[in-house]
Amino acid sequence: MSKKSGYRGYIISRPVRGVSYPHRVQNLVVRDYATRHNLAYKLSATEYAMPGCYMMLYDVLAELPQLEGIILFSLFVLPQRTESRLEIYDRILGAGGELHAGLEEMVLQDRNEIENFEEMIQAVLTLSNTPMGGYYQKSEDPKFNNFFLNAIKED
Repeated sequence: MSKKSGYRGYIISRPVRGVSYPHRVQNLVVRDYATRHNLAYKLSATEYAMPGCYMMLYDVLAELPQLEGIILFSLFVLPQRTESRLEIYDRILGAGGELHAGLEEMVLQDRNEIENFEEMIQAVLTLSNTPMGGYYQKSEDPKFNNFFLNAIKED
């Protein structure tokens, strides 16, 4: 049986919460996180750009017997379906691994921490359904304000 070594990075080629981060920026976040937390970093797997594609993530999950865990660029690179995320958490924890989210500075080391991950995701997913009218008005010109409110609603 081989010894586990290192944490595989995981970055994505799609926007994260509406922002397209270049791969080099995502890798900087992952590497910096690993350095600050004394984690042995292994090169990141880069997900394909097709919407809903997680082929590379599942390849990394298959690699778990040789890894100590995974460092995600962001918690929000995980699938939007709760059931899919729970399956991923189970696979990682079942293999004795850890899941780190570099941008949010979060770590999943045991089942008790799943709730923290899920609360963060659910809170952000709920924001798009929250009435924000009037909260972001910065100008006396209503056309300018509507531009920003419409941009928020489109996310």
